[in-house]
Amino acid sequence: MSPSPTPSNIIWITTDHMRYDCIGAHGNSAMHTPNLDRLVENGVSFNRCYANNPVCMPSRCSFMSGCYPQQTGVMTNGQELDPAFYPTVARCFAAGGYRTAQIGKLHFENHEDHDLDPRPRNSYGFQVFQLSEEPGCYEDAYRTWLQTEYPDLVETFTVLRPSSPQRLTADQERMKVLEAPWEASHSGWVATQACRYLATWARRPEPQFLHLGFYAPHPPLNPTSEMFAPYDQAEVMPLTRSEIDWNDPQKLDPDTLLEYRRHFYAMVTGVDMAVGRILTELEEKGMLEDTLIVFCSDHGDTCGDHGRVGKGPDYYESIMRVPLIFHWPRGLSGSEGRKIEEKIEMVDVLPTLLNLANLSVPAEMQGNSYAEALRSGTPVQGREDVYAVHAPGHIMLRTDRYKYIRYNRKTEPKEVLYDLHQDPDEFVNVVEDHGYQDVLTNLRHRALTRTLNASDSIQQERLRF
Repeated sequence: MSPSPTPSNIIWITTDHMRYDCIGAHGNSAMHTPNLDRLVENGVSFNRCYANNPVCMPSRCSFMSGCYPQQTGVMTNGQELDPAFYPTVARCFAAGGYRTAQIGKLHFENHEDHDLDPRPRNSYGFQVFQLSEEPGCYEDAYRTWLQTEYPDLVETFTVLRPSSPQRLTADQERMKVLEAPWEASHSGWVATQACRYLATWARRPEPQFLHLGFYAPHPPLNPTSEMFAPYDQAEVMPLTRSEIDWNDPQKLDPDTLLEYRRHFYAMVTGVDMAVGRILTELEEKGMLEDTLIVFCSDHGDTCGDHGRVGKGPDYYESIMRVPLIFHWPRGLSGSEGRKIEEKIEMVDVLPTLLNLANLSVPAEMQGNSYAEALRSGTPVQGREDVYAVHAPGHIMLRTDRYKYIRYNRKTEPKEVLYDLHQDPDEFVNVVEDHGYQDVLTNLRHRALTRTLNASDSIQQERLRF
């Protein structure tokens, strides 16, 4: 047998807050995402991929290590990944001979505003490290670039710090379209730096691994006019709301929520424009066919559904189901427009990537690899259920038909059960319905088993329960 091909280069693109349905090719006709559509139409899409945590830091530390949050010790925002933690994506690829680079958001550590320390203290194994965790409010790599390349626009792209009392209100109710070129946005900066780095690849003998961390579509929602143009006065996907919603939806004005969604979509389009520029650069340099591109998000956003915005351990589908696309024309069999409906978890992405690069998966990782099925075009054997956890011990288990949530809190309810066949929009908690007691007993057992397995690690202890 001939050896499996190895990608000359790998680009892993991550976004923040991006829902699965924020790609036109995923069925949302309101979205203007021609470049992401291209990846879907010429690559492999996992249509039922789920995050293992509903907020940023723990999700990222999990899927970029192939370990569950219990293993990493990062279960909610504010907990930092140990600087010496192994395995991390950069350390794994560096050990395999790849030169590793990071541009944009990583978020293994707290932002400056949380501990008043402006230094990017730890690179977590990346050899090239350009960090910008929260664009527009810190003197980071993005703002430094902005000051030299677009000095007249520094104030335009300045945003409130996360600790500002006005920040939450600004995020939810004061969306703002900026009269500035897309190139000066954070997404434009990531694309510019990525293309500059791509230009050096031909001079280097080793294969390249590049992580591009987009902050968008995470609020604040401040798209440029070019990003917003496709959505100005346009119809967007209707809000999912109901008077029978058990979860006491926030009483946010529907018109405000639709504007939030419109501006949110525009932020996604800014990412799409960056992806287009990167694809063009790869094509012009003759590297597209042999570069493995992975696109995903850390979690989603309710984006107006249930009367809410943002993320959190409500565990709604809009938060937990994320896009995941693999694009590698030379290496993936039958990959043009392949759509995989089997359920998988984000913790599976890194083991799959490593095997696609013909690298071994460290024993510490608990994620599954689907590399062989992607290479051969054979069916993917996905998971019977997907699992997520959030501190202090809130857990979710989703099967094809049911979603079970257990909260570790004193207030009611402690348990939530959705019958997704009868209630796909997750409005009715049937946990006390006598007709579901056998289902409930089964899911409690399965959720406990998944929790114990996810906590069973050869890592040293980092978090006590």
